[in-house]
Amino acid sequence: MKTLIIGALAALCSLSATAQKGYTIKGQIGKLGKPAKAFLLTNREGKQVLDSVPLVNGSFTFKGHVDAPMEATLRLKHDDAVEIPGKRIKIDGLSLILDNEDITITGKDSLKTAVMKGSTQTEESRRVDDLLRPLYDKMQALNKEYQDMPEAKKQDKAAIMDLEKRAQEVEKEIVDAKINYVKKNPDNFMSLMALNSTLAPGFDAVEMEKVYLTINPKLRDSYFGKEVGLRIATFKKTQEGVEAQDFAQPDVDGKMVKLSDYRGKYVLVDFWASWCAPCRRENPNLVKVYEQYKSKGFEILGVSLDKAADKAKWIKAIADDKLTWKQVGDLKGWENEAAARYEVKAIPMNFLIDPSGKIIAKELRGQALEAKIKEIFDGRTK
Repeated sequence: MKTLIIGALAALCSLSATAQKGYTIKGQIGKLGKPAKAFLLTNREGKQVLDSVPLVNGSFTFKGHVDAPMEATLRLKHDDAVEIPGKRIKIDGLSLILDNEDITITGKDSLKTAVMKGSTQTEESRRVDDLLRPLYDKMQALNKEYQDMPEAKKQDKAAIMDLEKRAQEVEKEIVDAKINYVKKNPDNFMSLMALNSTLAPGFDAVEMEKVYLTINPKLRDSYFGKEVGLRIATFKKTQEGVEAQDFAQPDVDGKMVKLSDYRGKYVLVDFWASWCAPCRRENPNLVKVYEQYKSKGFEILGVSLDKAADKAKWIKAIADDKLTWKQVGDLKGWENEAAARYEVKAIPMNFLIDPSGKIIAKELRGQALEAKIKEIFDGRTK
């Protein structure tokens, strides 16, 4: 226990000492001089910051300070040619993870082929890449296997399903390897990078939050650390298995309707709008499923993202599409408060909620919706 405490204190002291010192990047690219220029691009709390210095006899220097490690890009412009929009230009540059360290970059005639020393985080990034490369090679081999398939075999469902199954297994290996790295390196900035790269659509926010909380609090408190935490927390709100957030909005007649009014039933909360073509195309399928299962306890609650100026169009769309279930909306368009609460960024979007008030599925459309509702009601009675 004493060893663990000393180790943790040492890590915190190391982070603190690094933060107090600034960074220096010294480059030497051959004997390049005017008009050659070096550029350093960083992202400071969501804002891109561009610094530049001229090369003098191949030499350039950047100095500054970062509150926490961050991704950065170095670029070298060899001449004073004016960049023409739409015209491809040759880019000479390299990426690094910038920390408060003394970094040297030496090259004969370009940044791309230059040797970088002193960037601990960049070296760690490369180490992680080497760690994952065998798994990425396995995925690449599967991609090549598909590309090399005869066209007839590409139409073979069994063969494609087998390939997809193996690809999913490799994807899981990659995620597991990254999470294992995070757990073993909680004081390393690369742990944030690795964790963030696992947050693909459909990720398990509850489990990833547990992993996130193992990372050094100082790193979690950095701008990037907070972004990763917010991404997890945001997705967690609407993850399958969590309790659906209640909301209340007026229906077309101004009567307030609460989501909690539907407690005890399966309800599909459907976010849509009269102007949304994909939503309107999906409505016939909703009508079909609703008519088939409403007598068994299935409900739909439509939430409109129409604006006040389009209320008449909203009401007309309800009638035209024969939507007989309850419709609500605060008529604030994309600022709809229920949509904001459920992190709705595109429509159509829906959430299926069970009688206990928990989200059990989302983004159900077409046959997927019909199959899920059939499974719930027809499967239950057998």
